[in-house]
Amino acid sequence: MSSLERILNTIADFNFEKLNPLYKGFFVMCFFVIFVSTCSYFSNETKISKDAYRDMFNEDFSGLIVKKYLDKENRKTPTFKLRDSSQLYGYYILWEKAEIGDSLFKKANSRFVKIFKKDTIIVFDMNVAFKYHDILPENEK
Repeated sequence: MSSLERILNTIADFNFEKLNPLYKGFFVMCFFVIFVSTCSYFSNETKISKDAYRDMFNEDFSGLIVKKYLDKENRKTPTFKLRDSSQLYGYYILWEKAEIGDSLFKKANSRFVKIFKKDTIIVFDMNVAFKYHDILPENEK
């Protein structure tokens, strides 16, 4: 019998009931910590997503992209510098499609962002980007 088969047989024959109570408590505690940490992480992600969605929903911007870069001082956040010298922290879905020379447009209280290219207009529904629907009615002020 090879060593791999022995290891697999040992794992298959493992009986939790025969385990020392101290080790049982350790395994149960580890499982509980992992479970609570996972639940906490995902609930925090939802809150972050809600906050980011609210910020994006209320944001108003328009302008010609003159520079596109990753802001090293802000955790390499995708950033666009517009012609009026304003900075726009981009969303990854926009970062992939927008290029220098394109124009970005978004009205406040709207979830749609438009990229005007030389020959086309690309419209992004930010609900899809955030995978987060119906948090705010579009006509709420």
